[in-house]
Amino acid sequence: MTSEFMTSEQGKRWVVIGGGIAGLLAARRLAGLGHEVTLLEADGALGGRLRHVEVAGLTLDAGAESFATRGDAVQRLCEELGLADAIVSPAASPAWVMAPDRSYPLPATGWWGIPLKPFARDVLRVLGWWGSLRACLDVALPTRGIGDDVTVGELASARLGRRATERLLAPVMSGVYSRPLEDLPLNAIAPGLAADVRARGGLIRAARSRRALGAPGAAVRGLVGGVATLAQAVAAEAVDRGATLRTGVEVTGLRAVDGGWRLETSAEPIDADSVALAIPRHRVAALTEASPLAASHVAIVVMVLDAPELDAAPRGTGVLVRPGVTRAKALTHATAKWPWLASSLPEGRHVVRLSYAVTPGEDVRSHALADASRLLGVPLSENQVLGLAQTEWPDATPSFVADKEPSPGIRLVGSAAGLMGLAAIVAADAADDFL
Repeated sequence: MTSEFMTSEQGKRWVVIGGGIAGLLAARRLAGLGHEVTLLEADGALGGRLRHVEVAGLTLDAGAESFATRGDAVQRLCEELGLADAIVSPAASPAWVMAPDRSYPLPATGWWGIPLKPFARDVLRVLGWWGSLRACLDVALPTRGIGDDVTVGELASARLGRRATERLLAPVMSGVYSRPLEDLPLNAIAPGLAADVRARGGLIRAARSRRALGAPGAAVRGLVGGVATLAQAVAAEAVDRGATLRTGVEVTGLRAVDGGWRLETSAEPIDADSVALAIPRHRVAALTEASPLAASHVAIVVMVLDAPELDAAPRGTGVLVRPGVTRAKALTHATAKWPWLASSLPEGRHVVRLSYAVTPGEDVRSHALADASRLLGVPLSENQVLGLAQTEWPDATPSFVADKEPSPGIRLVGSAAGLMGLAAIVAADAADDFL
């Protein structure tokens, strides 16, 4: 594979700001190309959203606990790092959606909630005959006027109808991206999706094509030991290639000096020829001359329960929540979703994960038990909670970034470059189109 860096001057001094998976991948690649690389992470640990947390004596994923199989980029990276044997598929049990007036399992044939077979029995149970007929209009409506800046809410309502949009797409997409469909660009779901809708003649046909391009089987996969083990493996290989990884060092300023860059940090000033920014968009704005940005925040509460009543997985692998039900916007029943995790625990022991939209620093742990009881349909008591922990993540939504090199010698990677999700970040690294 030809890399942009392989044709550039070798042995530059690079500083990577941010120790999440995007920063770790950048450090690994740059060090492998012969550059002098220092990675700086303000937190006390590496991994970003791919990090472990200790709860009730268990080592569990604090952030991402699965990865999308589309494009196979993560699978190939795992193979490169010797983790191929650790890749696992989730249980086949579906996730559920809970609305104020009803709950229902998500249809088996869907892509981001878009019904690939509108008249399948499980789709009809959710939409009814009228809703399914309305969704089918998508294949007959013209697509020429669809612009690249169209939002999911605008397009789905017009093409699939209100029922499909509210009952299927909204729980899935809003649950992942933490924003209303009216504010979610279609191309944020998958690059080039708007053009695909135009070319193929509708959302359903484009979704069928995208689903077919994914790996066979489940749309997501995980790793035995948790997805955080991937970040640990990338970090280890970056160090093996010569990169220096420093935690607990915050970059407080960045300015151009003598053809390079000066970084003011909480430790000491550092000079670099080039800098890779692998930090959330609002932090990029704070370090550069970009317009200030507000950051959205998501909290994950991981809870370990002694609850034999959950052995039957009453809500499958988890629940996506429509507004007005609970403070939590989603729940993952991790021991129902991942057989490897369930088999490692005593009988009756369960792990659930709840996600919340929060204000910075807000503690939502007090909501977790009541929300889990409501969403799982099983009364749970305080004495069944063996442990819980909250982890907060900023900037959980994607945004379009036109220029990945806002200044000479400054490169944006990961969420700084508008990417979200492990699959997208790993694919960008593999394609060498962001470094």
